[in-house]
Amino acid sequence: MIKLIVSDLDGTLLDHHKKVSERELQALQLVKDKGIILCLASGRMNLEMQKVLQEIQHQAYSVSQNGAFIHLLDGTLLQAKLFEASIAHQVYQLIEAFDVVKLICSGNANYIEKLSPASDAIQARMFEPFLVQSEIEQSLKEAFPICKYSLFGHVDHLLEIKTLLERELPDLLDIYLADTDCLDIMPHQVSKGSSLLILAAHLGLKPEEIACFGDSFNDVSMFGITPHSFAMHTAHSDVRKHAAKTVNSVSEAITHVLAYNDELMTERKGSTA
Repeated sequence: MIKLIVSDLDGTLLDHHKKVSERELQALQLVKDKGIILCLASGRMNLEMQKVLQEIQHQAYSVSQNGAFIHLLDGTLLQAKLFEASIAHQVYQLIEAFDVVKLICSGNANYIEKLSPASDAIQARMFEPFLVQSEIEQSLKEAFPICKYSLFGHVDHLLEIKTLLERELPDLLDIYLADTDCLDIMPHQVSKGSSLLILAAHLGLKPEEIACFGDSFNDVSMFGITPHSFAMHTAHSDVRKHAAKTVNSVSEAITHVLAYNDELMTERKGSTA
């Protein structure tokens, strides 16, 4: 039986207006009625994820900042994974000269060295305002807590940065395109997938009791932990190939999950008849 549904937000549960559609709301109500646990797994902050949950009047576990943080239903922090200060500083030195919007992410805020028209466009996609930290490099030297860098710009520049970091800091980072114009830089072995395994162990769940929905490269790690993985049809082909099924929406994926559970229940009843 699938007992836990894990959904990404942007491009998956949320539409382009950062809203959950009525169709998805009805599907989530079915999930609640069936007693299936919900977890949101996103590159966003837990604070942003809680705002989504308040809007849809649902309670869920939270795997935020691409797995850096895990929060339980009551808000208790189960895990926090941050960069080592020296590595965070080295990353900043390597990316400083590139003409991209650089967000320095902590648990509760996204910091930026200075605002610009380009950062304003990115800000419109967020739930919380950026905080300006004008002396960010000095702060990083002083062990400013950071869990992720999110860089926004032309994909060619982002891929150039990815190549540079992989060459200069091998085996120290996990780097992937989180959106068509966004590169996320994480501490090594911090991902949605690794954090979901920790949450599953906490809940006493097996991987086959979990279903995961997503649409981007930062979702591939969670696709790998369960046979019940669903990629949105809008996802890149290199993302879709890692999922067991491709679907058009979260509601369609939920339909598959509920049908799977119903079929399993029918088989169990038949074997005991």
